[in-house]
Amino acid sequence: MILKTLGIVVKRMDYGEADRILTVLTFNMGKVKAIAKGSRKILAKLGGHLEPFCLVDFIFHEGKSFYIVTSAVVQNHFKKVHSDIDKTAKAFYIGELLDKFLEENENHPEVFELFVKYLENLESADDPILIPVFSAKILEALGFKPEVSECLHCREKLQPVQNYWDDIEGGVICQSCHEKFGHGGKIDNDIVKILRLIFTHDFNVSTKLKIDDQYKKDVGAVLENYIEGIIEKELKSKKFLKEISDN
Repeated sequence: MILKTLGIVVKRMDYGEADRILTVLTFNMGKVKAIAKGSRKILAKLGGHLEPFCLVDFIFHEGKSFYIVTSAVVQNHFKKVHSDIDKTAKAFYIGELLDKFLEENENHPEVFELFVKYLENLESADDPILIPVFSAKILEALGFKPEVSECLHCREKLQPVQNYWDDIEGGVICQSCHEKFGHGGKIDNDIVKILRLIFTHDFNVSTKLKIDDQYKKDVGAVLENYIEGIIEKELKSKKFLKEISDN
């Protein structure tokens, strides 16, 4: 069977003497594993079209263990993402997040479209809100949206007093329920408001919200901890991203 799809390589590894195994997020097939035979050879036609974080027109042939790449043509290189080390680190971080979050062959076209928007925004700008917004939208798309409008326990609307964040249950707990059940740690109400705004607006609007840089980092940290709790592991690329961001 021959399959045509738009895709983005999120991970690749050398295989054998000249091949590569690719993890590709596709528009209409979900996350797939594919082999690009001979792609590491100097004169390989496929070689330049299989870089991570490029938007590519793929043609796959269905194989026994992997899809086989028979054609790949880059539609968007996202050149700045590859030439700027800070942007590259942010692309690898989100690529690893998607690889850990998504199961193979489960199609989520909305996730693919969000990833394209993320790379387009990363290419044209580099706002600290970008990763938190993408993280929030992925959580929402995959059914892990945290509760930020009402208490997880009593379901009362959250009030502008001290509230608490629970990574395990996913969302905010009011002060009364915190005192009763002892769950969660303190969270700034402004962070809750920002999370509510991000979940209320679409991706493009959310990335343009006027927010203090420190709050962008704080919101990012809340979502990062929540995501790592879901996938039950720390993202390896986080250390690299932090080292680049600190320099």
